[in-house]
Amino acid sequence: MVSSSPSLATLIADLKRATGARDRAATREAVSRMLAMRAPIGAEWRRIAELMRVSGEISLSHAAMDAFVAAAGNSAAARLSKIVLLTQTARVREAHALIATLPETIPDRAGHAFLRGNTAVTLGMVDEGRAQLEIALRERPGWGPAWLTLASTVNLASDPIGDRLLADAAAAEHQSPTELARFCYALGKLHADRGDHEAAFGAYSRGATLLRTATPYSREGNAAAARQAMTGFDGDFFARHRTASALSTARPIVVTGLPRSGTTLVEQILTSHSAVADGGEISLAHHLAVEAGGVSGDAIERYIARGGSLEKLGDLYLHLLTERFGGEGRIVDKTIDNSRFLGLIAAALPDAPLIWMRRDPLDSAWACFRTFFIHGVAWSYDLEDIAHHFLLEDALLAYWQERLGDRLLVVPFTEFVTTPDAWIARLLAHCGLAEEPGVSRFYDTDRAVATASSLQVRRPINREGVGVAQPYRRYLEPFERAYAGRAID
Repeated sequence: MVSSSPSLATLIADLKRATGARDRAATREAVSRMLAMRAPIGAEWRRIAELMRVSGEISLSHAAMDAFVAAAGNSAAARLSKIVLLTQTARVREAHALIATLPETIPDRAGHAFLRGNTAVTLGMVDEGRAQLEIALRERPGWGPAWLTLASTVNLASDPIGDRLLADAAAAEHQSPTELARFCYALGKLHADRGDHEAAFGAYSRGATLLRTATPYSREGNAAAARQAMTGFDGDFFARHRTASALSTARPIVVTGLPRSGTTLVEQILTSHSAVADGGEISLAHHLAVEAGGVSGDAIERYIARGGSLEKLGDLYLHLLTERFGGEGRIVDKTIDNSRFLGLIAAALPDAPLIWMRRDPLDSAWACFRTFFIHGVAWSYDLEDIAHHFLLEDALLAYWQERLGDRLLVVPFTEFVTTPDAWIARLLAHCGLAEEPGVSRFYDTDRAVATASSLQVRRPINREGVGVAQPYRRYLEPFERAYAGRAID
């Protein structure tokens, strides 16, 4: 009797064909079959794990990584690859536990301690994190990544590690530009905490210059992307495409706004509600854009004319959401660049509440300039580039307010932290969530927060973020001048 199961060679050919055609369903099918037959492809499983990760197919990504680890005999090096994947997919608690199973020399003593320290801080275990980061710095003096995380855990105005940071400056100069840039951002925080505004601005500026050299900003590209996002949604677009459907798209709560505008705070508040399971910067909308062939209303119209549907796009989003977070509870999607996908999101997820955080422009500009963004934000390295990006976001906000009306709740940060109870009630009502007393104690919620606000959201709401730019106003004149010009070139 001849088996009807496809051979490994056939499945590999099917996978190559499916990925080349960007056929998500066929790709999933080929990988699932290869996993089911325990295909003996060794290190190739790691490449498949990465392919599935960038596609948002998290379950298959982890299954492929487990196959790689098994093929490698559960070696420490293979487990390190799994740790990287766990952190990339926001499974920080699992990553932290797995790091402890590695020898302290994997990847090396400094790298091992940094991994443990960084994940501990993300999980809010500050004392453990600091102890590990100090081990990393004893092994590798001046190391920018370790200093950047360590500096974030404490006010450096009087802590003795501030003087140690200064003493490490000479050693830091021997690092790569990106690692030195992180050291500069840590040094900027030290001077800011100590009230030396000139030295703080100088340190942040040097770090930004190092990063700008490696990652230049394209004003033309950014403006073109914004224009595409604001094309084709005029008139009755949303009403015309809102059709009866059995698919409920109320599970996600979409939060956007500029970085450092309070989006993580809102996420933490909402995820403290019993009906909300989790959230994060999950970047799922770009998968919808790939499927639809663009983000504009015109692209959506063409996609529908080719036989696609908004229901199919919504179903894809919900599938990827479940891949990331499981099937229980509502999820906060607070991806910053959702401003560029908001038309697509609003059309494909007609039941999802939409929220836009809005902070004082000068405070927001300073907060962005002084923040080291782990994934790189090219416009944040130059004050005039920040103004250019802010003007684009202002145009996007005005555009979406006009077309989405009350469906888009705009939350002013200063009002929010001044009258939090009223705004929390308004947030909950906008999201269809019942009021709960525990939501106001969001800072007690035990969850991983992997953004620059990870420690701030573990404290009660306060006004410390209001007016933070005032001591630096004279240094921020290039931003104010460019932003006041209100011209987007």
